[in-house]
Amino acid sequence: MYEIVICDDTESDLLQLKMAVEKSKYYDMSSMNIHTFNSGMSFLEDMKLNTDLILIDMQMKMMNGFETIMELRKKNQTAVVCFCSAVVTPQTEHFEVSPYRYILKNESKERIAKTIDDLLVEMKRRKQQKTLEVVSDGKASLIPVNDILYIEKAKHGCTIVLSANSAIKPEDGKITSREKLAVLEEELKEEGFAIPHSSYLVNIKRITSISNDEIFMEGDQRISVSRSCKEKFHHEFSKFFGKKYRRG
Repeated sequence: MYEIVICDDTESDLLQLKMAVEKSKYYDMSSMNIHTFNSGMSFLEDMKLNTDLILIDMQMKMMNGFETIMELRKKNQTAVVCFCSAVVTPQTEHFEVSPYRYILKNESKERIAKTIDDLLVEMKRRKQQKTLEVVSDGKASLIPVNDILYIEKAKHGCTIVLSANSAIKPEDGKITSREKLAVLEEELKEEGFAIPHSSYLVNIKRITSISNDEIFMEGDQRISVSRSCKEKFHHEFSKFFGKKYRRG
């Protein structure tokens, strides 16, 4: 099921947004639940980790839309976010939480309908992506698998390194996790990940070049291919792309 949230402290605006979603040609009552809230606080108190789409008013009392989404992003980085407002225009800080669209409430019904169509299409696209649930600093987070460059073994778990264009924006581009590398290898073995070295699990799709003894990831990160892992790694690489490749 898809979980859609509409959050607005003006009842008439909330109902209009709900009706607009229900009228979309991409809305399917049998597979989509709509949840309505009249404040950011009430949403967060009942927040579901698997929220797929949220349309939220920017100017709510007590806690505004941006502050609410800042809290949401601590647990859910994949939800499609749409800020709604009668007067507030996008600010630089808003991009910290990766909103997908903005709706100005005084826009034409046709334009709002087109935006909602786009939101539902994007929601479905993201839902189909594989996500990895990890626990970091006692909090569970969902990470899109395609956003991962590689995972490195650490003293107490591992470090997940994300691509530069990931919607998730940790301070240094990395997320620490208590999960062991072997556990993540098992979970990601069908997603195009392979072990080139006992300390690394890499996303094959993010490899930019490869030789017999090392690989280059996006961002010019170089990782050695160990002697013990070489044969299996090159086999996995070749199998993923479904063709032979030339080693340098």
